Amino acid sequence: MTLENYASAVLKQLAEAQDYPQVERIITDSVSQLTNEKYPFSEYVNELEKKIENLSPLILNSTQFSCYRYALVYLHNYIVFPERESV
Repeated sequence: MTLENYASAVLKQLAEAQDYPQVERIITDSVSQLTNEKYPFSEYVNELEKKIENLSPLILNSTQFSCYRYALVYLHNYIVFPERESV
């Protein structure tokens, strides 16, 4: 699986999230899977952020919009606070 396909799969999971704890679980699970896929963490985060930012808010319901925005914040925290990578 390519990095782009992996990020797309995670994006689909995020579309189904109903609350922030689910968003956190999806992201932490996807990051832990990176070691199995051998993708660089920063490239994955950049790819996922790019995909989220390119989503049109017009096609999202309010829950999806909120969860995607929260995912961006949560991903940013992974970059700013690298010790969270091990969580």
